[in-house]
Amino acid sequence: MSSASGPNSCPTPSDRTTPGRQWEIFLVAANLSGPDLEVISVSQLAAEVQLRNDTVGAVAGFLQAVGLLRGARGNYALTSAGWAIAEMHKQDETQARLLLQAQFLEHWPAASTLECLHDAPVDQKTLGRRLHKDLPGKSRRGLYLIEWLVRALIVQRDSAMRISPSAALLASGRRSATASGPEPQRMAEQGTLMGMTRDELRSLPPRKYVAVLDQLAALVALDPA
Repeated sequence: MSSASGPNSCPTPSDRTTPGRQWEIFLVAANLSGPDLEVISVSQLAAEVQLRNDTVGAVAGFLQAVGLLRGARGNYALTSAGWAIAEMHKQDETQARLLLQAQFLEHWPAASTLECLHDAPVDQKTLGRRLHKDLPGKSRRGLYLIEWLVRALIVQRDSAMRISPSAALLASGRRSATASGPEPQRMAEQGTLMGMTRDELRSLPPRKYVAVLDQLAALVALDPA
């Protein structure tokens, strides 16, 4: 997970277009970037989805913050994880959401979300205000962030629009607490996922990365927490 902490460190999505539309933009970006993870421009993506460059650029910035895109200055490409999620979405939406969950838990300040849910269940509007806090932009960015957290199975929402942490988020919080014992820096440097370091995972070809994340998604689904 990111070393960022506290609600103010949570990157929030753009409020210029809905979370559902942002997800569509990600899928279109995946199609344009392709299995070779080619670089695409914001203007190219904007033309494809028929939105303004600044709107698509804001969406791309959030997608980069959660590790689905890489790049800068208006030029981006899918990460291996982003490609794996987009490909899985074509086959099984639930499995794609599990892969997205693993991605958010790895690259997301999940501890901040868990902290905002210390008294869960929390009314959605209340959680939106906590997540948005003093960040710039309109308050609906906090609500849009909740939609992404729901999609990524980081939080659960009941019929009364109350939000609670998912079992995976709670388990992640427990693991973080355990890892904060003696010599946390050394432990973090030696941490592995599925027996591989982060650098080793990132260097995998997209197809092998998909296979690893498939296994990880199965383990998350079996988590009894």
